[in-house]
Formats: sequence, structure tokens, C-alpha cells
Amino acid sequence: MQTIVRLAAFALIFILLPCDVSGNAGITIAIEQNSLKQINDLAAKLATPLDKLENVPDIEMSRSSADVIILLRALRLGGIDSPVEFISVPNARRSTEETARGRTVLCSQQLNKKTNTVPGYENAFLTTAPITRFGEFQKGFYCLPGNTALLSATSAEEINMRGRGIVGQHWNNDIQILRSIGITNLITAPTFKSMLKIIEVGRAGWIPLEIANSKNFSITMQGITLVPIPGIKFSLLESRHFLVSRKHPRGKEVYGALQKGIKKLRKQGFIRKILSQAGIFNPRTNSWKILNEDAIQRGGY
Repeated sequence: MQTIVRLAAFALIFILLPCDVSGNAGITIAIEQNSLKQINDLAAKLATPLDKLENVPDIEMSRSSADVIILLRALRLGGIDSPVEFISVPNARRSTEETARGRTVLCSQQLNKKTNTVPGYENAFLTTAPITRFGEFQKGFYCLPGNTALLSATSAEEINMRGRGIVGQHWNNDIQILRSIGITNLITAPTFKSMLKIIEVGRAGWIPLEIANSKNFSITMQGITLVPIPGIKFSLLESRHFLVSRKHPRGKEVYGALQKGIKKLRKQGFIRKILSQAGIFNPRTNSWKILNEDAIQRGGY
């Protein structure tokens, strides 16, 4: 079941409304349930509405929260001051589905261009300028803190031998990259919640996640704490963008506003700063070995 949550024009106030995905009242944005909770929690800690933030808050935040802030700031800087209505959906695939069909004007998270090639999604989206550029999105290998075998791994070969990895069914880029560096011991699951559960019960040992900006890089979600294997990481060989619905009546307007806003935020350095705060760019891991660094230099696999 979908829930619409409205972002007021002058203050960040979230109000539950009856389900209505027409988009006539404002800018409709599809957002995953967990991301919606994170953005609500973050908004409650800040005095300034998210769409009016001039400086990146010195507060721990998730990638999805950083994406929403970039999105809201870009919309405003691009000239759109309509209220924003978040439509809560259960997973990322449902988010893209709602946007592809024009029931929402865009998704809340960055997506790679390959989303445009998913069957049924051809010519469904307008693709903004990149938010995360090619090779910038890095991930670590996250496991339970007590998994000493994995935490002592120093190579792709050792990871492959010491634990099975779990990835999302549609994490095609992750899967291709992991296989290209020799990690084939993988299984998939349909939702992030199920992936965490599989890790918790020991059916898989690790999951690739962006490296958190917390003190020890740990991530706690749904009551489960995970930590990265220290010293090694990999880069996604893609750029990531906001995808706007071609079918939505406000699609072209929103796309134009985002392009203007993203350009301004890039010039201000805001995008780099907030993605660093969310752990996408983490200077504390600069010395970590990138397992597919040669592929970054080649510009592909």
C-alpha cells in the first residue's frame, strides 16, 4: 500500500494523506519506506528545512538521505517551489515502476543509466546530469562484527573462499564487477530487508554497501550492525543520475529545474560535500585498496 507524505513549502512537516498518485497537488517523488523513515528522522534533528539547507549538516546520514537533500535543493534552485509529496513504496523496483508509468514524477534515489534498458523502461525516463560520476561510487564488504574470518581477508580470492555474498536481484552492476574480480560465491534476494535477514541468520557472510561515515564505518539497520572488511573496497563502474518520468505531465518541467539546480550545486561544491558526509566519498578510506582500480583506469570492465 502506498502512502503519500507531503513536504510543506516553508517548513519540513510530514503529514500522512489518503492515497492519491495523480501528482496534481505537487511534485510527487517515489521513495522506499526505509528511506522515508531516515529522512523523517534527519529532518527532526535539523532546524532548517531540507530544501533550504545552505551548508551540509555535520550529522551522520545515509546515502538515501543525501540523495533526497540534493534532489530537494536542486528543485528549489532550479525554480520549482511547489510542495513535494513523497509516495512511500516497498522497494527500489517499485520506485522505478511508479516513475516509469508516470504515477510519480521521479525517484528519490540516484540510479544508473542501465535502468533505461530494463524491459518496459525504454524511453521512460529523462536522465539528469550525473550526481555521482563514473567510478566515484565505492563500496565495502560488510559483515557481522564477529565474523573474524572475513574481517581478516585481504583479497577478492580470500573473500570468495571465506564467505558467501548476498546482493539484490537487480544489482547487476555489483554482480558484474564482483565476478570480474573473481568473486563468484554469490546469492541474490529480492529486498534489502531480506538481504539483512539472510546475513543475520548466517546464510550469507557479507553484503556490498557504501562505506558509512560513522566512527568505525559501521552501519546499523533494522537492528543489525555490520562492519566493513578493513583495507579493501571496489568502485561501481557507472555514473548515477536522477531519472525523471517522460510520461508525467510535469516531467519536462521538473527535468529542466533539476538540470539547473544540479549545475549550481556542483559549482558550490555542495554535492561533493554531502556525498562525503554520507560516506560515498570517504577520505578516511583513501589508503584502502580498490580491487578493480585497473577497470576504472580503462573506463570499463
